[in-house]
Amino acid sequence: MSISRRTILKYGLGGALLLGAAGTGIALQRTRLRQPARPLRALDQRTFSILAAVADRITPGTHGFPSAATLEVPEKIDDLLSRAEPGLLDEMRQALLLVENGLAGLLFDGRPRPFTALSPEGQDAALRSMKESALPIRRTVYKALQGLCAAVYYASPEIYPLVGYPGPPDFGNLAAVGDRP
Repeated sequence: MSISRRTILKYGLGGALLLGAAGTGIALQRTRLRQPARPLRALDQRTFSILAAVADRITPGTHGFPSAATLEVPEKIDDLLSRAEPGLLDEMRQALLLVENGLAGLLFDGRPRPFTALSPEGQDAALRSMKESALPIRRTVYKALQGLCAAVYYASPEIYPLVGYPGPPDFGNLAAVGDRP
């Protein structure tokens, strides 16, 4: 399947408009802010709050598993992002603002409220809509956030015994490659 120049321009322009609308903060209500457990290193409080709401829905902590908030998943992601290239951090901020944006929510889901102002069920529906969207940019944002939140959640040592993982191997007692007799 070949993609025409016109199709690329159409999707590129549409994506740019969506990210531009998200970046300008066009929304009918303000973000419901959350306090991080420790000082932020990469995100501001608004984008952290959006990330925390997304992480809560992706890894809610049920059936004996702790919640993303309990494991400080958003704070750990903030720490990871502080070591990322500046371009990646900017893209993550734009993606989070797109998720939160009430105008984008109204256009695509019929919800004029920011993501953080929705009920848990509303947030689940908004994420499901992004996951199943016909627009590649929405699906990409969902996949990136879902993958990042899940990876950081399951990389937490508190989760290891819950999934039967003994933890990473200890290679501390191995001799250096060149030290063998």
